[in-house]
Amino acid sequence: MNRAINRKYLVGFLFALSIILYARTLNYGFVWDDERIHLTNNPKLREGNVKSFWATPYSGMYIPVSYSTWAFFSTITTTKNELSPASFHLLNIVAHSINCILVFHLLLILFKNQRQAFFGSLIFLSHPLQVESVAWISEFRGLYSVFFSLLSLISIFRFLRDKTFISLRMFITSKHFIFSTLFFTLAILAKPSAIILPLIAVILIWCFNKENLKALLTAFSIWILVILPVVLITINSQPNEGIYDFIPFWKRFLIAGDALFFYVNKLIFPYPLAACYGFTPELILSSKFIYVGTIVCFTLALVSFVKRKTYPTLFSGFTIIIICILPVSGLIPFEYQKHSTVADRYLYFGMLGLTLFVPFIEEMVKKHAGLKYISGCMLIVFIVLNIQQTNTWKNEFTVWDNTLTHYQNSAKVYYNRGVENSKMGNFDGAIRDYTACLKLQSDYLDATFNRANAYENINNNNLAFADYTSYLLIDSTDGSVYYKRAYLNYKTGNIKEATKDAERAEILNFPLSNKFKALLKKHE
Repeated sequence: MNRAINRKYLVGFLFALSIILYARTLNYGFVWDDERIHLTNNPKLREGNVKSFWATPYSGMYIPVSYSTWAFFSTITTTKNELSPASFHLLNIVAHSINCILVFHLLLILFKNQRQAFFGSLIFLSHPLQVESVAWISEFRGLYSVFFSLLSLISIFRFLRDKTFISLRMFITSKHFIFSTLFFTLAILAKPSAIILPLIAVILIWCFNKENLKALLTAFSIWILVILPVVLITINSQPNEGIYDFIPFWKRFLIAGDALFFYVNKLIFPYPLAACYGFTPELILSSKFIYVGTIVCFTLALVSFVKRKTYPTLFSGFTIIIICILPVSGLIPFEYQKHSTVADRYLYFGMLGLTLFVPFIEEMVKKHAGLKYISGCMLIVFIVLNIQQTNTWKNEFTVWDNTLTHYQNSAKVYYNRGVENSKMGNFDGAIRDYTACLKLQSDYLDATFNRANAYENINNNNLAFADYTSYLLIDSTDGSVYYKRAYLNYKTGNIKEATKDAERAEILNFPLSNKFKALLKKHE
């Protein structure tokens, strides 16, 4: 392959295969946070107010590069004031396809072997764990961040190519360092998880350009100036991240070990996959298996470290996987952890670590010819599972039905499906989902409120009243709930209680309509 096949054909094949695998998502709709947070119900984006995304975080995230790109894209694809999901799906597909090509070029520089680079990029392209990042429009931010991260790494290693020795001054004054720094800045402004890029660069330099490690380490310290402001903004914009601060560090270490074991397992056996696994810290810590997973991962890490000189790419690949999940491993609490510590999208960039296993696999194949067929079969299985998993992202129902087929431990999943049932007018189905949600998390206020609304829609006023009351026992500061209960009291003829609830709603600054006030006065 190194001589016989033109690289342009390989690049074309990678791009075409990516399009083929994910083209059907062009017919898929918006799901999950696509509508609720990032796009459809994002007033700043719909208004084209790009400046606001750079001035302040939006919905707890400071990702101005991603939001600016979405805003620009929405202006050129919106018709009749409606966003086109097909257009945004196309953006994700193209971003992933380009990332696969960039991985190919990076591996070419690192491996200096076209065959290894091609098969490594095939793994990055087709692994089923990549589906969530590509098929879910909201995760464009992750694709975009990795795009800039890969450009940054390629810029660094193009400078290092064929150089046996460099000085610090030579590197930091080069156009390659300037461009790599610019790309790194854009990467963390697309998604803050890119802060791990310097660590990945260091590991790759240790593996493939060890003689220049010391000089480059000093140069990368400059990147701290880029990282700190974004880290501070992100921390300040997510006040709920301290939700699990009460968990002792040694237990967080166990949670992180369990998360790593989960990802290692899914890298090898990527089935079943789901949008939300529901592995919260409480659930993880309640399992005795947590110790087994942590011990296994610690053993793997220790063995790879001991053998790092014999198998440097194996050690580097495993280390990169660990680095990529580090910010979302549970060592430091994060917002989404209240729903699940693990998620497929967290390993999108980490798949680069798996591609570094290719030289080791090729070496093993030379010793054991039968492994060639096993490796080929695994790649085919990955593609088949990729196709199967992509089908689960068609719409809100397929996403959550697939999740609940395999994992019934997340209140959020039942809630999300309940919301979609409510939107479709299936109030009986919505009530079942909200009830299942509340069985898992009894203080889930949004589920309580929505179930009350659903009960109202099927004229079950007694149960609706009970849910509004249950809500207020947990949170008595929500004027909208007092208003809902006031209106329910009015409908059932309890004018005295309706008036009391209406007064409480106004005290809590909920705007009551003059029409409703007049109706209450009329029946006093």
